[in-house]
Amino acid sequence: MRQQSIQLRKQGRFEQSWSEKIDAISGEVTRFDKEGVLACEPDGGDYDIAPDLIVYMSTLLQTLPDLLNNAAAASQDNDSESFELSVSSFNAKLAVTSPGGSVYPLHIDNPQGLTAGDTRKLTCIIYLNPDYQDGDGGELRIISDTRESVALCPDGGRMVLFWSDEIPHEVLPTAPDADASCDSKDRYALTLWIPSDNFQAIHNPRSKFASLGDIAFPNKT
Repeated sequence: MRQQSIQLRKQGRFEQSWSEKIDAISGEVTRFDKEGVLACEPDGGDYDIAPDLIVYMSTLLQTLPDLLNNAAAASQDNDSESFELSVSSFNAKLAVTSPGGSVYPLHIDNPQGLTAGDTRKLTCIIYLNPDYQDGDGGELRIISDTRESVALCPDGGRMVLFWSDEIPHEVLPTAPDADASCDSKDRYALTLWIPSDNFQAIHNPRSKFASLGDIAFPNKT
């Protein structure tokens, strides 16, 4: 799937990746570019160039929500009840982070939730870096429910799941000692966001992760 992602890039499907910063006091939204990061939103129209990528993405979206919903229903853990992941809608992004130290700043994927009409609940990341080596950087740093952080290497085939509305995370410098033109050190990642049909699950104050945003961003208020 990495080679098919590279072909999509060669076809001009990628563009500058960007995000938004929200002022906690004024509510003003400011858009900013992610330096050294390009992205596209793969869809059915890309099938001829990236058939494996599109089929994999489709299969995952058809199976993962029900698998997790069923697991939660069978669990005795009250924190995992009724998040009702949707099987009818999703968002997807295929991103490449350039070597030379490119990063993603610390953020939460869905910080505003229902205030902005955003019902994304689950973030699912699949890494497409089969030749990843120690020292290549680009680790995903996540702040966990223990109030500590864990850094996960973007090894090819690794899948990471976390709550879009609660978990602060960032990407550490990608191949900081490599030249930005070193294609073999490009960090590819496919991200899927799955919404919840249960609006009460979005920024649920009873969640054990509810305070992580305040810990990660102590100056936001």
